[in-house]
Amino acid sequence: MKMLATRAPAFLSALVLLAACGGEPAPVAPPAPTDAPAATPAPTTSASAEATPPSASAAPSGSAATDMPAAPKPSSGRPAVLMSDSAELTGTFGSSPGAKLELGDKDKATLKIPENALAKGTVITFKIDAKGKANGAPIGKILHLIPVVPPAQEPATITSEGPPFELQMPAGSKKDANLAVGAISVDDKGREKITWKVYAPKRIDDVAGIAYFELPTITESFIHVTTKAPTK
Repeated sequence: MKMLATRAPAFLSALVLLAACGGEPAPVAPPAPTDAPAATPAPTTSASAEATPPSASAAPSGSAATDMPAAPKPSSGRPAVLMSDSAELTGTFGSSPGAKLELGDKDKATLKIPENALAKGTVITFKIDAKGKANGAPIGKILHLIPVVPPAQEPATITSEGPPFELQMPAGSKKDANLAVGAISVDDKGREKITWKVYAPKRIDDVAGIAYFELPTITESFIHVTTKAPTK
């Protein structure tokens, strides 16, 4: 009996240890259910297009933007300045209004400066030069054109910012009247150099005997009518 009493506590201790190590864990209560968020449908292509309409004023990109020519400046409607003399004219001209310079007595040579052709105030001398150089035998008088942009004192080379400059030259009955333009420059040694270019007329008025020429650029030059072929 004494031996049985000694073994009983050991048996109970073994049962307690077995329950602690091998028994099933107590069940855990599941979390309280929560409301599922409402699903948001993905926007369709048409809905996105309507939500963000393209900008009508968006500038073109790439080379298309740089290749677009600048819009011509609108005319002011002001009448052109008219100047006339038998031998020489000098005046200061700007972008507006245009100008019309008539040189000579009976058979007049006319230089037209379109409105917006000049970007800056320019002093232009237009005269008959009896000592001017010629490209071969000239037809009619030799003219001398000198544009200067102050404050510089040297002649300038000016490309029209708008329509080309226009020269109306007496051509008589010549059907092959062309325009010889000798651009004047100075070389490294200070000697005068003339580079000639011959322009074909834009049209010839047979009745009035006038040939019309267009010049994209003006510089100091000798000018006269010639029968030489146009420069290629």
